[in-house]
Amino acid sequence: MKAVSGLSNKIIVKEKVLVKESYSYVDKYLDRDNEIKIYEQLSNLKNDFMIIPFEWKINKTQMVSKTEFFDNAITLHETDICVNKMKSIIKIISKIHNLELIDIKVFNPKEFLNFFIKNTKECLFDLDFIKDQVNLIIDNYWSDNSKPVFSHNDLVKGNFINYKKGWKIIDFEYAMYNHYLFDYASFISESLNKKRWNVFLNLLNLSEAELNKITNLILYQNYLWIYWASYMFEQTNDQIFKDIAKEKFENIK
Repeated sequence: MKAVSGLSNKIIVKEKVLVKESYSYVDKYLDRDNEIKIYEQLSNLKNDFMIIPFEWKINKTQMVSKTEFFDNAITLHETDICVNKMKSIIKIISKIHNLELIDIKVFNPKEFLNFFIKNTKECLFDLDFIKDQVNLIIDNYWSDNSKPVFSHNDLVKGNFINYKKGWKIIDFEYAMYNHYLFDYASFISESLNKKRWNVFLNLLNLSEAELNKITNLILYQNYLWIYWASYMFEQTNDQIFKDIAKEKFENIK
């Protein structure tokens, strides 16, 4: 990896080991017990598409994990996301969704969003103009009766790395069971320029109903991450969270 940084954890690289130490204000909204259950089960699987920690523990209230560090790896930040890369990402997402884990939480869109709404003094952007629409999306989240699938839930560019000529996914902090379209919506809203959204959507070959659903999930996620960024800015006073909120707001204007 050419750059190592973390928004949710303190990251230290030493002797080809990446050590992540969680921040207390992040532990308040992430379920670390659920995360450990995921690592325990994923560590028993042979795979060529994800990298998980080889060691993890909760030290008092802090989550600490260790993962192999690859010096020459790159992330999606450092390359153009062409159609072939999009196809590779779609294959990885499909493989994740086909994993069968037990006793893992199911994502609750209302509960997760409400944490940030309740714990943020002032949102960085006025979102009242789409509040009712987002609430309707939440109310109808499972209206298609789809079966939840194991999902990564945080498909930012930095969570994809390439080494030995293959793309792999890292960082399962937010992973839970979720709607099968959530990860695709996550990749679109988190990693793609808005001008490229339709290119990726066309590769998915979705029905009209699925297109409507994924459009709603993209809106929900942009709304969610604006509140998340507002919360994180209040905790850290770091300009990067203002930048993230602005980017997400541009997506929903």
